[in-house]
Amino acid sequence: MQIDAHTHILSLASDADFTKQYGREGSLCIYRAHGRMPSHRCPTEHEWEAVETEDGMDGFGVVGPDETVAAHPGFDKLVALAISPQWLDGRLIGTVDVHGQTDVTGDPHPERCNEYIAGCVRQQPETIIGFGSVNPRYRGVRAAVDELGRMVEQDGLSGVKLYPMYQHWSPADREYAFPIYAAARDLGIPVMIHQAGSTRIDAKMEYARPAMLDDLGREFRDLKVIIAHCGTPWVDEAMFMLTKHPNFYTEISYHIATVTRRDLFLYLSRAEPMFVPLEKIMFGTDYPGFLYDPVALRDKLLTVNEEADRLGLPPIAQHKLDGVMGDNFAALLGLEVAA
Repeated sequence: MQIDAHTHILSLASDADFTKQYGREGSLCIYRAHGRMPSHRCPTEHEWEAVETEDGMDGFGVVGPDETVAAHPGFDKLVALAISPQWLDGRLIGTVDVHGQTDVTGDPHPERCNEYIAGCVRQQPETIIGFGSVNPRYRGVRAAVDELGRMVEQDGLSGVKLYPMYQHWSPADREYAFPIYAAARDLGIPVMIHQAGSTRIDAKMEYARPAMLDDLGREFRDLKVIIAHCGTPWVDEAMFMLTKHPNFYTEISYHIATVTRRDLFLYLSRAEPMFVPLEKIMFGTDYPGFLYDPVALRDKLLTVNEEADRLGLPPIAQHKLDGVMGDNFAALLGLEVAA
């Protein structure tokens, strides 16, 4: 089975100009590293328009369920992640369906982020797995816990994605975070947490380190926890969290796009010597985005053994690569995998 365990969908806000500027903020470092933007001054509007036209990009972009599935030829499943409401620069942002691409009616609003993800699942039920999201700082912890229950019991979503660093709350906070973990445990759903860096200026790196999940792992031993982006840039720290906590997993989106195939092979080869079974590691892309082509990243993973001879190391067993490619995530969710 082939599964992309990390994709985003629809729009970030109803304000098109804001979403464009948000996308530019996140991608500026990429363009500069590629030598396509000046490094010692802010780009002009003309420079932005030139690279966006060349790449077919328009800021954060708006990607619907049909387009997302079409961008994943050969994939059996993909996980569409909601972004819960938060205030940023005086605007309320979060997943919205600005172009009516789902069956959810009414004016688009980030408070309905989980309803929109459920709408995407209904539109592509054989392929899309929906993960909702809640933010305990938006309307309080009680409201977040209630919404978590509603999105599972009414919308039928399969997991929850949390964004502590973006929403400025600590994942180790017993007042804000632990009630959400407890609710997810009681509902029997996994929690994916963005415990990794970010190119967003407003994101608080102090809340991003994977080791901040240690108390969660010690107290919620029956809760399945997925560390998003394998903790980049704290990759070793995230790996050790998987060593220590039996119920911790990771997916490799973002990281897989920013390392060479050689370094990807070395990352996977180092897992078992660190006492992390490869069954704990899952493929993801962070689609959409011009670095995050699902087909190219799938090929990168499935050809890593071509680096084995060059490095004088044993290849990774094919069934273990197939596991990373999707079977591991299917097992985590209890999906049926063909023999």
